[in-house]
Amino acid sequence: MKRDAEDLLMPVEKAGLLFRNPFIIASGPASKTVEQIQQAEQAGWGGLSIKLTFDPEPYINPAPRYRWLAEEGIHIFSLETRLNLQQGLRLVEAGRKGTKEIVILANITYVGEKGLSGWAEMAKQFEEAGAHAIELNFCCPNMSFNLDAIGETQRSTPSTGASLGVSEPVVFAITKAVKESVHLPVFAKLTPEGGNIGEVAQSAIDAGADGVCTTANRLGVPALNIYHPQRSIYRLQEGTSLGCISGPWLKPLALKDVLQMRKTIGPDPVIIGTGGVHTFREAVEMALVGADLIGVCTAVMLKGFGVLSEMVKGIKKYLRETGRNSFSEIRDGALPYFKPVTELILIPGQAEVREEKCVGCGRCVVIAHCEALEMAGEKAVVRKEKCLGCSTCVDVCPKGAIAMVSL
Repeated sequence: MKRDAEDLLMPVEKAGLLFRNPFIIASGPASKTVEQIQQAEQAGWGGLSIKLTFDPEPYINPAPRYRWLAEEGIHIFSLETRLNLQQGLRLVEAGRKGTKEIVILANITYVGEKGLSGWAEMAKQFEEAGAHAIELNFCCPNMSFNLDAIGETQRSTPSTGASLGVSEPVVFAITKAVKESVHLPVFAKLTPEGGNIGEVAQSAIDAGADGVCTTANRLGVPALNIYHPQRSIYRLQEGTSLGCISGPWLKPLALKDVLQMRKTIGPDPVIIGTGGVHTFREAVEMALVGADLIGVCTAVMLKGFGVLSEMVKGIKKYLRETGRNSFSEIRDGALPYFKPVTELILIPGQAEVREEKCVGCGRCVVIAHCEALEMAGEKAVVRKEKCLGCSTCVDVCPKGAIAMVSL
């Protein structure tokens, strides 16, 4: 670190690895060159997971096409470049030689005919190249899983990423084979696409994984031109396809993934929470539902490596404000408050209009499910016997003229 070195230090030790702070650049376009690894270290990042590496050669490997839809908070891509085995190994070797403190994870997937032994051999090669840890990719949604999702059931391409990650037995078998082949920490990067991420995480832990990771991508339909649906939203591309979607919009789903995994696997295994983290607040939320480390990808792509500084400063300020001494003390802080809906307690109450603030715009009275609000002259009023206590009126009022009061 060249600047503000002490300001960016917030040491976290997990799975036998010492991270300068809990922030990791997640596997993606910002972690595919030696220069990027060096920039990440100079900017102070605790760790970096290299770009997804395939063995044999990736069968889908075109130049990338991205879109950042700022209004929706959506980053989406249809096409992307991956690394082959030799490129990945050289990247890790050179990355280790060119850095001193950043923790380097090798994000890998094997697609050859050797099966489990192929995964094991690939992991061993990355251990010999100097990787600090192995990250098994069971999450990439825009290759074989893309074809699965659009009904290409007769595809001849090998199963990769999310196509593997929806299966507990497959994740168990691959993780076990890799863990037995190396002496490094092994993480399983999992997909929520199967709806069973907690159970899959447990299968990875049962197989010996030191930790599990969530993913920053969901497979989805890009924005469509409703008048010309044949036109792609991507520049310099004809045709459209399902795309990998990330960005701030993903945060609630990513938090759910972390929460489900922590509830299932218990307190001991490491969780890297990734998805929708753009500020320190999202990082705190990730920790509150069970994350030990925080993966960041889209924010780095859009704002550069220096985005880390504000996140770490924000975390440190938060720790001072809440009387905590370390990032690890945040973890699981919200878990005791998550309950089944059958155990939730409703507080009797109703809406109340503050007449001095009401401008009579009428936005509250058109709420379709509400029969409690109506106009009385130029002001909104509440028929208390009709109020359900839902509080939608509070959210739609542009002047803050409505509040919920308990009875």
